[in-house]
Amino acid sequence: MLAGRGFATAAILVLTALACTAVARRLDGERRLLAVLRSRGAVDAAHALALDALGDTERAAVENLCAAGVVAVSRNRCHLVAAVLAPWRRRRRRLAFSAALVALLLVAAALAVILAR
Repeated sequence: MLAGRGFATAAILVLTALACTAVARRLDGERRLLAVLRSRGAVDAAHALALDALGDTERAAVENLCAAGVVAVSRNRCHLVAAVLAPWRRRRRRLAFSAALVALLLVAAALAVILAR
């Protein structure tokens, strides 16, 4: 039946929008955390920033960036790892662009389905 095609198209568009929002929120949280660490001078272990000084969103970003090796955490304090930052930014930029391209292709495919009716 053709009625299910419209629902599937709407579901694809909604899921694409939700996925884009989630990715954008995560990338923005990581960007904000990096800006906070840089502005407060937490660029090495001697000038590390206490985790208690960060909000919940920033702590979640610390966990993500710690797993990526960009932020180091020791004794409840965090700081940037400068040597890893530049290559990580290039990888993150490529990931963001490729995710945007995939989202655009999904929306174009959904639009093609809608217009084909």
